[in-house]
Amino acid sequence: MIIGFFENKYMADGKANIELIYNAITRNRNVEMWILPEAFDTGCNVSADTEFNGEGNVALFKEWAVKYKTAVAGSFYFRDNGKIFNRFCAVLPDGKEYFYDKRHLFGEFEKNHVTPGSQIISFEYKGLKFRPIICYDLRFPIWCRNTDNYDVLLCVSQWPNQRLGDRAALCKARAIENQAYVLNVNAQGFSKVDTPVFNEEVKQVRGSKSWVKIEISKDYINKIRTSKKYLADSDDFSINV
Repeated sequence: MIIGFFENKYMADGKANIELIYNAITRNRNVEMWILPEAFDTGCNVSADTEFNGEGNVALFKEWAVKYKTAVAGSFYFRDNGKIFNRFCAVLPDGKEYFYDKRHLFGEFEKNHVTPGSQIISFEYKGLKFRPIICYDLRFPIWCRNTDNYDVLLCVSQWPNQRLGDRAALCKARAIENQAYVLNVNAQGFSKVDTPVFNEEVKQVRGSKSWVKIEISKDYINKIRTSKKYLADSDDFSINV
């Protein structure tokens, strides 16, 4: 599968340049999934008084996905029944929508104003199963544990440069222990795609200053799991939320 993802070079003055994203999607029709980072339209420098366009973002993702026959995913702040969530949304070409709310909240704004999610979700697309998480969730291996045979742990984030070393170690650990790709789309740059093999990453091809293209394969994951059947020995557990 060919995947394109954006970093925050599409933003100016804290606002998303929707036209730049739109142009990339319309001009690269061989890309089967487009991923935007955490809080793609506002960044994380927000307050409880910020006007969030959650419903508008869902509608925009759906418009792009259905019209251009590609999946579109990313996260944004969303007001729902008086509460604020950091909500991941994926829309497939057939119009199906999938939502995940960030479980592990980070920073003063999220700790004080955002409601944590309580549900783990996965979705399938073109033969690959994706498990979405958001940024700080990556630090919590039990929450990320591969209990439903997912192929890709998809992490959208706003990891700052000073903690990229931590992020690199965590991505590789999650990939090895779950025998899955870990695809981290990071707004600040230095996005990466780890495999379950130590010292191996997926090659990235930069499409422009604002987006990057990679290719992943279900056959590759099947080969890894057939030769090393570690997941079969996983412990059973439950999570209290």
